[in-house]
Amino acid sequence: MGDRSMKHYELRAVIVCEGDWFVARCLNLPVTSQGRTREEAQANLREAATLYLEAFGDEDLSPPADEVTLTTLTVSL
Repeated sequence: MGDRSMKHYELRAVIVCEGDWFVARCLNLPVTSQGRTREEAQANLREAATLYLEAFGDEDLSPPADEVTLTTLTVSL
């Protein structure tokens, strides 16, 4: 039987390819990780988020976004 006191969190992440690495950033926590593949980056981010929540709790956790929009911005200086 599973632990009834265990909390489950639905977190959102963005994974982008940067050179030879995939970088995964959590949108709900200040956590970032990387991996050689998307799957590895996602697994590493899951582990990093778990460690973050174990160490610091969920006080910094922002609610999951219902909608995420990827867009391009033009900035003029």
